[in-house]
Amino acid sequence: MGILCIALFAIPAIPGYLTTPDNTSNANQLSQKIANQKPGFTCSFLKVDLQLAHEASTLNTWLYGEKTTWDRVPIERIIWSNKDSIAILLWNENSQKSYAKKELIATENGAMVHKQTFYLGTDRNGRDMLSRLIIGARVSLIVGFVSVFISLFIGLVIGLSAGYFGGRVDSILSWLIAVFWSVPTLLIALGLSFAFGKGLVQVLITIGFSTWVEVARIVRGQTLQIREQEYILSTQIMGFKPIRIIIHHILPNLKGTIVVLATTNFASAILLEAGLSFLGLGVAPPAPSWGIMVKEHLGNLVLDTYYLALIPGFAIMLMVMAFNWLAMGIRNHYDTRL
Repeated sequence: MGILCIALFAIPAIPGYLTTPDNTSNANQLSQKIANQKPGFTCSFLKVDLQLAHEASTLNTWLYGEKTTWDRVPIERIIWSNKDSIAILLWNENSQKSYAKKELIATENGAMVHKQTFYLGTDRNGRDMLSRLIIGARVSLIVGFVSVFISLFIGLVIGLSAGYFGGRVDSILSWLIAVFWSVPTLLIALGLSFAFGKGLVQVLITIGFSTWVEVARIVRGQTLQIREQEYILSTQIMGFKPIRIIIHHILPNLKGTIVVLATTNFASAILLEAGLSFLGLGVAPPAPSWGIMVKEHLGNLVLDTYYLALIPGFAIMLMVMAFNWLAMGIRNHYDTRL
């Protein structure tokens, strides 16, 4: 179940801008006239060319999206059209406007009108909610992968060193673990956020340095047990170096524990990133972080557009639950008592 839920977000998030209806950078195509429209809303547009230079490769589009080189004008219908110009009735307004066709961007079949369906509606700035939700999933997955790698690296180095060497090394590292363990993870993340500032890279570092304590504490405890096993004692008698014993004999026996810790830390990282972004200390707008999307539409909870806050909130909940379900499944798989 957990894998299916993760795939639900990961499959559209991986191609990202290549498949989103709004492929502009951060899915940030604004159109205030169609703000707060309900899911399933369909509208016709004219694309007005802004005459901006634009050269984007497929790789660049996949990574960053396309630069906004056109403005969209919502229309009701075309009033008349000739070879050089077109007159339209503006959407939701009792007014007309005309454009020279050379100012407009035509569709692939040469038509001037572009039709788009907003399957999850539009936000308060007229941006496509589905596109922002997909790119927001990519942000969450990137934060999860990178921050988990950082936390695992720090936690494993400290935990393995404390558990294997013991003595003064264990005392010092255990004191360090106890100090960080006594402070709530969110407070550590908040402090690091103030120190590093806003931005995706800063969030990756902040969360990675905030979630290593659980890894170090559990790895230390299991290493203390493993190092007393006979096969470890025999490797010491044979004169193997500590680094070889740790990498080739202790670390493989922690495989199940490490996978479970990585999965649970992934869920924690997604939740932390959403919380920091909600507080204005995470990814900087207009990046479509789920936490930012909830914050922007918090006031809509008492209006008939409440779904603008509930959709990203539900996405956060489902993603975190999915990784927790996956962690429980992996733990049951590696638990020999079951």
